[in-house]
Amino acid sequence: MKKAFTTLLLGCSLFMCGLLPFDGAFHVAAAAEVDESKIDGLKCFIMVRKDVKGKKVVDYKDGKLFLCCSSCVKKMDRDPDKYEAKANFQLVYTGQYRQHACPFTGKEVTSESPQVEVDGGSLGVVEVKVCSDEMVKQLEAMEFGDQVKTVFGPKGFEAGKFSAE
Repeated sequence: MKKAFTTLLLGCSLFMCGLLPFDGAFHVAAAAEVDESKIDGLKCFIMVRKDVKGKKVVDYKDGKLFLCCSSCVKKMDRDPDKYEAKANFQLVYTGQYRQHACPFTGKEVTSESPQVEVDGGSLGVVEVKVCSDEMVKQLEAMEFGDQVKTVFGPKGFEAGKFSAE
């Protein structure tokens, strides 16, 4: 309720300042849905041996991150760039974000596009679509950490047009 009120207040303020057009209705961005079945057994991407179930949940981008403790929340707050790729991986793994393009080229992907599993073990498995079989081979030849940096780091995440929509 508090978040909805804050959003409404912000929207009104932006409208009054002329920074937000008004079309007769207020639009509030819907929070991404979390696939709760993916949370059971999920490990923290900072302290990878620690379980996240029922622990710390923090807002991140248009979704929620699941961390094991307040220490990890502080680490994420202090240096978000350091954990960005793994945080983005978790957004996709938990179903909050979806891929819309190839993380290498930015070209559209379809249900027919080649795909590769990025297997993070206790961090989850995410299927990533790419533009060619050659890109599948490139990703398969990488270690998990390099796969995550390539696909879910800033460049790959932007090119892959990952979003909550």
